[in-house]
Amino acid sequence: MRHYRSLYRILFAAIAMNAPVSASWAADPAALSTTAANDFLDVPQVKEIAALLPAGTKSLNVAMNLSTPPNKFLAPDGRTALGTNPDLARLMGRVFGIPVQFSNVSFDGIIPGLLSGQYDLSIASMGVTPERTKVLDMIDYAQWGSQAVSLKSSTIDVANLCGLNVGAQLGSLQLAKLLPELSTDCTLKGKKAINIVGLPSQQDALTQLTSGRLDAAFGDTPVMSYAVLKQPVFRVAGGEIRPLPITLSTKKGSTLTPALLAAMKHIVTLPQYRETFKVWGLPNAAIDTVKMY
Repeated sequence: MRHYRSLYRILFAAIAMNAPVSASWAADPAALSTTAANDFLDVPQVKEIAALLPAGTKSLNVAMNLSTPPNKFLAPDGRTALGTNPDLARLMGRVFGIPVQFSNVSFDGIIPGLLSGQYDLSIASMGVTPERTKVLDMIDYAQWGSQAVSLKSSTIDVANLCGLNVGAQLGSLQLAKLLPELSTDCTLKGKKAINIVGLPSQQDALTQLTSGRLDAAFGDTPVMSYAVLKQPVFRVAGGEIRPLPITLSTKKGSTLTPALLAAMKHIVTLPQYRETFKVWGLPNAAIDTVKMY
């Protein structure tokens, strides 16, 4: 089996926002890959779960922002979705016995697209918040927290970002909740508030960190850890904070929800589920039980 470290050799293609991305169902089920689509040909359809799909469902349109390796990004061909999240979507497609299609969407455009019916579901590393659960059915598939990254020449720590320029992805939990909470802690201690900068993607935050426009980038632990491994100029700025359930989501009350919940409960029992996270270097992100929020 290819070791997850082979993913470090991948070159990233430019992101074409809102473009359909091929699921490219390949023919070799021998091993999980970090350079091609994993199609899980050895995973059979579960008819009892497939029967829960809304009548007439022939495929699933899955929204995600394909800009944050190792969870979701594009292969060098500019069309094939790679990472833990596309692999999970393809695995779910096998359980249902239908193909999946990926729509590449900016993170802050995913919820509006779900609510309008443009996409069937999203697997976009979305954390649970009260605001999101008001409009979405959210089903967990993994768990991780948030992490800050700074330049290696810096001594910045996530515990003391007061008065600094810190970037995070628009629409993210880090931007909407975690950074404001950390900033409030600063002001309560009589220190300067964090200057919170919202950017289109976590990769944009890392780019601005490199250019010196930011003092730190704050995002999902897998993405930040991957950046440190890929780019020696970065360092992890303190420990992981606030581990929480990571969910797939669909419109609240969707007729698709029962099928998604049943499929996810089945998927976490499969060896291919755990191997997916292992091959992408995230063995501790896998969960044993599934909850809906």
